Amino acid sequence: MAQEVFYRKWRPRRFADVAGQDPVTTTMRNAVAAGTPAHAYLFCGPRGTGKTTTARILAKAVNCGDPQAGEPCEQCPSCISYNEGRAIDLIELDAASNRGIDEIRDLREGTGYAPAAGRYKVYLIDEVHMLTDAAFNALLKTLEEPPPHVIFVLATTEAHRIPATILSRCQRFDMRRIPVSAMVQRLETIGSGEGLTVAPGGYELIARQATGSLRDAVNLLDQLVAFHGTTLTLDDVRAGLGLVVDDRAAGLARAAVTRDLAGGLNLLAGARDDGVEVRAFLRETVAVLRSLLMFKAGAGDRLGLADAQADEIDAIAVDASVADIVAALEALSGVDFAGDSYDSLPAEIAFAALCTGISSASAAPPPAPSAPARAATPPPPRATATPAPASEGAPSRPAPRAMAARPASKVSAAPARPAPAQPAASAPVAAPAPSPPTREFAPTGGGDATPDLALLRERWDAVQATMRGYSRPVGALFAIAYPKAADGERVEVGLPFQQQVDKARDQDGGKVLQTLTTAVAGALGRPVQVNVVLWSELGNTGHVPSARPTRSHLVEEALKQGAEPIGE
Repeated sequence: MAQEVFYRKWRPRRFADVAGQDPVTTTMRNAVAAGTPAHAYLFCGPRGTGKTTTARILAKAVNCGDPQAGEPCEQCPSCISYNEGRAIDLIELDAASNRGIDEIRDLREGTGYAPAAGRYKVYLIDEVHMLTDAAFNALLKTLEEPPPHVIFVLATTEAHRIPATILSRCQRFDMRRIPVSAMVQRLETIGSGEGLTVAPGGYELIARQATGSLRDAVNLLDQLVAFHGTTLTLDDVRAGLGLVVDDRAAGLARAAVTRDLAGGLNLLAGARDDGVEVRAFLRETVAVLRSLLMFKAGAGDRLGLADAQADEIDAIAVDASVADIVAALEALSGVDFAGDSYDSLPAEIAFAALCTGISSASAAPPPAPSAPARAATPPPPRATATPAPASEGAPSRPAPRAMAARPASKVSAAPARPAPAQPAASAPVAAPAPSPPTREFAPTGGGDATPDLALLRERWDAVQATMRGYSRPVGALFAIAYPKAADGERVEVGLPFQQQVDKARDQDGGKVLQTLTTAVAGALGRPVQVNVVLWSELGNTGHVPSARPTRSHLVEEALKQGAEPIGE
């Protein structure tokens, strides 16, 4: 006898055997029992959820010689022919390989002939969304008013690609993903029929790995039996599914919630050295953390875990808080492996960031808290930075006084303390408060050192924070950008390479440049026109914080005129 794979051997033969689709199967059963099946059905849903199987059972039921409450009797010649795959009144068409107008014309001509054995000819068109527009148009009229002895069943995984004119002529049924409980029950039925012995929790692991597709779950069970035999332990199931073959996933989850950096890194390195796919390892760890969160929230009964798995989760939950679990989930669920699922470095970086308290959502620090304070501080009166007229002995050059009076926001950034009472002739100029600069030194080749440029460079951290809020890639791009020129209504922001300049200008249809313009305007306090330009010198400078902030050119000029700094 020829060997047959499980999913074909155990394909449901009655509506009652279809797992997890009770609304659909109940409707089909009632229609057959009443003798009023529709002329066209559309079954849509993910793979492995029973679309084709339900269509075949419907064809068998409407042609059954003695249907019982809408179910096929399984004993009449018609039912036997359907079970053996030789029913000639069921015409199946794979639209993925027969998608043209010629195939649909042949199908349409065949509808005029009476059924060979039963009451109905059932046309099952699988993957119907693959038909061409011309083929859909050829099918349209026949689908709307077929002969009374014809039933159309269309099946698809992408219902949004089907024309509305087709959808409106069918009764649509959406197949949902199979719940884990229904999948486990069906797997147990198959295992019992095949004489399998599976450890408690094994069927649950298979069902969760299948992600709602019963056919995938049955195929996985078939693979496990082929490799391990009819007796499956929990470790056999884990190994066969490509999961972690020991308790390292639970161990990494424990290390994540307890912030055990050394233990977690050792587990990741051991999994990598053993050839375990790190992406799958991390996926299992996230699954453990999710179960842990559900247990801590009091919803553990919804998981349907086996007793051994529940005990394992309970043991970890003793020392874990909800906040720690959520932080671990956020850090480990968003790891980007960049196409190499065996590379452990991304997972190690995310785990280390979690344990050390560094935010994994942004590699750059948040904007300096001094920026909002400077923005909120009202500008002082101009007279505070202008020498009094009484200073007759001092040089009275108007240019320095104008320069000293203009950048009020920079002068007012000094520590908040009352100015010492001094004669007006020796009124000192306040030095700027130390603020975290973004560079160790200014790159060469920039524009004129205008007050606007100085102010923008001082508040550049806030602009970069806005760009990081747009998206992580955009934030990384502008982490290496720097203001090059600012004069009146025109601002230039430099990037070291032309590819980066083009990306900043054109990305997201110009929305990135619009966001940058808004951020720069907010930093300067007025509308400006921003352009991103090439600044090659940036490639030779770093974003290393300086030990001592650089003085503004205005303060330098004031010092040349005899002013004395305060608080330096």
